[in-house]
Parts: sequence; structure tokens; C-alpha cells
Amino acid sequence: MKNLNPIAAVMIAGISFCFLACSKSGENRPAPGTLPVYEVTQSGANDSQVKGLAENFKIPRARLSVRTGMVSFIDTNQYLAIPSQTVTDPASLKQLRASARNEIADAPIRYDAIDFDALNKRSVFDIAAASKSSTSAFASAGFHMESAKPVTGHTVFTATYKKEDGSIESINKQLDTKVNYRFTDKNGYPFIGPGAQVQVSYNATGMVTQLHYAWREVKAGPDVKIINESEAMNRMAKLLPAKAKINMRLVYWCPPFENAMGSVDARSNKVAPPAPTTIIPWYAFTGMIEIKDSATGRISKMITKERLIPATDDPQYIPSAHIKVSGAESAKVDASVEPSGGRPPYRYVWSGSNPTVLASTGTSVSYAPLVRATPSAGSRFAPNETLRSNEIVSVTVIDANGIAVMASTMLPVQAQPIIPDTHGPLSHGVASYGCESPGEPEMWTQERVGWQQGMSHPGAGTEKFCWLGNSSWPGDYIKPSPAGSLPASPWINGDADYANWGANTANLVLINGDGWPDGFTAMYPGAPQSAYNSSVYLLVPGNAGGTVQMPVPSNPTYYHVNYNGSWGPVGPNDRLYWLAGLLCECLDSTDGAGLNTGQRWGPAFGGLHIYTGFASNAAYSAGAFPKAFAENFLGVYGATQTILNAWFNASTSTSEGTAAAMGPITTGGVSDVNDYYIGKGSRGPTITGSAITGWWYMHQ
Repeated sequence: MKNLNPIAAVMIAGISFCFLACSKSGENRPAPGTLPVYEVTQSGANDSQVKGLAENFKIPRARLSVRTGMVSFIDTNQYLAIPSQTVTDPASLKQLRASARNEIADAPIRYDAIDFDALNKRSVFDIAAASKSSTSAFASAGFHMESAKPVTGHTVFTATYKKEDGSIESINKQLDTKVNYRFTDKNGYPFIGPGAQVQVSYNATGMVTQLHYAWREVKAGPDVKIINESEAMNRMAKLLPAKAKINMRLVYWCPPFENAMGSVDARSNKVAPPAPTTIIPWYAFTGMIEIKDSATGRISKMITKERLIPATDDPQYIPSAHIKVSGAESAKVDASVEPSGGRPPYRYVWSGSNPTVLASTGTSVSYAPLVRATPSAGSRFAPNETLRSNEIVSVTVIDANGIAVMASTMLPVQAQPIIPDTHGPLSHGVASYGCESPGEPEMWTQERVGWQQGMSHPGAGTEKFCWLGNSSWPGDYIKPSPAGSLPASPWINGDADYANWGANTANLVLINGDGWPDGFTAMYPGAPQSAYNSSVYLLVPGNAGGTVQMPVPSNPTYYHVNYNGSWGPVGPNDRLYWLAGLLCECLDSTDGAGLNTGQRWGPAFGGLHIYTGFASNAAYSAGAFPKAFAENFLGVYGATQTILNAWFNASTSTSEGTAAAMGPITTGGVSDVNDYYIGKGSRGPTITGSAITGWWYMHQ
């Protein structure tokens, strides 16, 4: 058995720093080497303030969602509304239906065309008026916003498509006016995270279409000793790939208002309330690495998701965790954790190869390890056969202030093989979802658990797969030839539509990893944790059909694969309508070579309706963003939202990057921008191949 640091220590190739300016000289500045801890004086809005929000923003009180002090509202008909008109011409409908498929007959197909004339005529609410209106409304409702700065902007919708006469039409329009409030402390350091979000969105007439208030009023408490910059950089380097250039800043990270993990306190057997009493300083950081595309020779820069480490080691505020594991060389793993420090009670999030461990919420787990494996050609696994594998067990311990620490260990085990379920249910009549999380167990576990927690509500359907760590393969996104087969080395050559294994076998798949405008992370069978974000990538299909890079950083191996037409619901096992990338910068408007999103990712669309992602760096949300995304399109706390609006609304309310999305356009401007999740409403047609005449793209 081998105890691991989070990731083996690596060298830093370059260092850059990003700190916000401090307050005026001599104005209550902390002692050198210290920063204040902030004490929470009010968590969220009180009843009087909620009433004031409803009155001042002219929103019926019954339509405000209030949970643990967090207040939300969305007008599902007006928020980011894209004008459309129903296609009624018989000839056009015949042509559209000829290229469309409807594998799940839960709702009618809507043949709605984007009304470009109406969109061109649309105006937006004046940003100065929006800022003045929202600031006045919050003040009148009794909120203290003196430390907040309003930042205004718009969500932008663009489209380029071929008209029926063969001419090319393009449009670029602002959809709404947004006011986001940014909070800073007395020394100029920002409060960030899901618990520091206040936003208002307006339509062209000045009507509020979206509102979110999640802020804790605070006062400065005692000063705490800060980890020096050199030591902080050393700790960050252990969490990033070799030669990563680190950019860091000091922040106050504010945890979600809700218990995004859905965990249970083992001592009380009750859900631990999300009621932090203190907000501590953190170091937020990203790593930048360079990736060379063997097909073009071009070097791209990938920036990891923003991560956090506490900026202090004071055990009064920072918990610690000691993990114990047994079961080396056996078919059973037993693990336990001993937490200390911080503020009890604690919550526990476990990660391992068996899905049963994912549901564990106490101080210990016991499970049979699993390994994703394919039998040799012409053979099958024998009953009860096991394979030797390296099992990484991890646990994240979260205290009552939302401060999380992780401990992990690796041991050799005898694991049961996970094989394709060729006899399992392949019905297209039941909603289904999946998840790819290649960075686990060391990275992004809380985001994946937040996704599963959000999808645990009624109406989400069946989880077809959840591939973690080295079970999350590039081949999951590549449709092999012939379709529905399992080729040699499926982790490279593809299994997107084979049985219940690949991305195409679920209606909605979340990719929980790292990315850049030209690709995203993956892993391969048996890959060590250090390979993540260092050498295994799936590059865009727009470059010579696509490339899989793996696995040796000093001498990378490139496999040129063709995943053109791989994403979508057109094959016998295929159900994928929506691919959701919790990935940095994958949907930047252009890449370093000037290719737009349609040119980069469009070739992979084989009927895929919408690809959501980010046009910026993504951030740590402790699971709040993917949980909110799921609950938005499932309509858990209000009206059901479209896939598109659910993604953008979740991004806004949890401070998760700059949301973006794209999809195909066909004859007459018909698209899928108004899609609802399975069983929640209508969808547009499945658009494939030559029927695609253009692309739409939206970003915040």
C-alpha cells in the first residue's frame, strides 16, 4: 500500500502573480503576514428583505424561490428569449422530417425557426438605467451593498447560416442586460464563489427576467497568519502538471448556501446545514500548460480550472483528515477517515471505483473494487474473475464552514471487471444521463457528486454510466466503424455507441474535466493519476479528423482518429441529445488559429442538439454549478427551464465561468435552442450531415 500526496511534486516552469490592490495606506490594514477572517452576521435575506425584493423588482412574492436565505427568480418565457416562429409550410416540413429522428416519443418535435427579422429589431435595456434601478431596489429592500460594485453586460447570440436562396446570413445580437455585483473586503480582496453572487437580468422593456441573491453579510474578525507566497506556490505545484505556469490570487471564497454535496452528518444522521459562521482567505490559482497538435504543429495553451487552497494553516479554521485503508491484493476495500480541526460537524465525500462508495456519507466505506476492462479477442471474462488493478481511494472532508480537505491513498487490489452490458436495457423510451470525470479521485470530485445529487430528483431518469479517473477514455466520444462495435483498443479507437458504455448511450452527458478551445482531457486504462492533465487529450475534430494524444509527456504518442459525426442520437444504440462540458474555454468564440466553434466542434455533430460549455476559465463551485444546472432543467424548485437557459442560469447564480453554447441550424433557420430535457417539454429536430446549413452560438 502506498500513501500519496494529492499529486507527485513537480517543477514550476514560470510564475506570475495576480493580487488585487489593497485599501488606502494606513486604513485598518492587517499586520504584515496576516489577513482578517470574516464573521457572518446575516446569512442571506430575511423575510422583510424578501418582501422588499418582490415589491421593488415587481415580482409576485409566490414566484420567488427562497431556500436557506438564498433568493432566486426566473421568468422562463422571457429570460434569454430567442424569438422563433413555427414552420408550417408542408414542403419545408417534409424536408425537415426526412432528416430528423425522434427516438424518444415522450413529446412532439417542434419545428421552430429562429425569427431573424424579429431578432434584428430587438433592443436592450440601457446598462446605466439597469445598474441604477437594481442598486436602488436592493437599497430600498434593506440590503447592505456598500462593499459591492455593479458590473454590467449582455448575453450575446450569434448565428451564421445558409438561406434558402443560397446566400449566407449572419447575425450578432445582445439578448438582455445583466447587473452582477462584485464584493470586496476592506483591503480590496474579492469575495468569490457560489455564496457571493447577486445578479439581476432585464429584458428590453426593463422587466426583470432573472434575479439571484446569495450573499452573507460579514464583519471583520480576528487576523489569521497567512501562508507565505513561496510555500503556497509549492503546494499548488503538487496539484498541477509538470511545467505548469501558475497564476494565483488571494480571495475570500464563499461556499454555497445549499448543501451541494447532499451528504449526511454521521453523528446526527441529519443533513448538515450550510451555515458557515466564518469566511477565511484562500489562494485561488490556475496552471497554464502548452499542448502541441501533431496534425497541425500548432501549440495551444490550456489553462486549468481555478482551484483553491486555504491561505492559512490555523487548525481553528482548517480541518485535516487522516485516511486508513486495508484490502491490499484482495477483492474488498475497507477505508475510514479521522477528521480533526476546523468546525464540526463534518461531511464526507468518498470516491473509488465502485459506485456504491459514491453514496457513502459516513466516516468509513467498504466495497468491492471494479475496473473497466475489455476481454481479449474472441474470449469472455469468466464468472467471478478478477483483474489486478491499482485502486485509489479518496475522501473529501467538509466542515461546517464549507472548508474542504482531501486525503487519498493507493493500493493494489483484485478488481471485478466492468464489461459492456450487451444484454441490458437499450430502450429509448426512458430518460438517461451519464458522466465522464477523468480527473478523479484527486480533482473535481465535488463537481461530479453535485451533478449526481442534482440528477437524483424524480424525472432525471437512469444513470447509464459514470466513468471516473482512468476509466474515462477518449474513445467514449468516438463512434467506431462499424457503428455499435467494440474495436481493438476502444479507449482510443472508439466505443461511443457500444452497449451502455460510451457518450452516445445516454441522453445528456456531463464532462467534468479540463479543456481549452481545441480539446479536453481524458485518461486511458491503467493510467496513473499523474497522467491526468499531463498527456492524455482528445483534440477537436476540425483538425484533420481529430487526434488522441497519449500517454508519455516526454515522447507523446498521437493517434489520428475520425470522430466526424460521432455525437448524436442517430444509431441503434445512440441517444445523445446534449453534451455538457464543465470545461475551461472549450467554447471560446475562436481559437488561436481563428477557427470558430462550428469549425472546431461542428464536425463531431452527428445529430447532437446542443453542446454547452464555457468561453472562459471555469471555477471551483463545490458541486453547486452542476447541481443547479440539473435542478434547473428538471424544474425542482420552480418552472422547468430549457437546457440552454438552465446552463446559463446555473452559471450566473454560482459564478461558474462565462457560459456558452452552440448548435446546428437547418432549412429556414430551424434549430434546437428551445429544447427541454426528456419528459419536461418539447425538443427540436435532430439535424444531421448535409441538413446542417449553419451554426448558432451564445455566450455571456
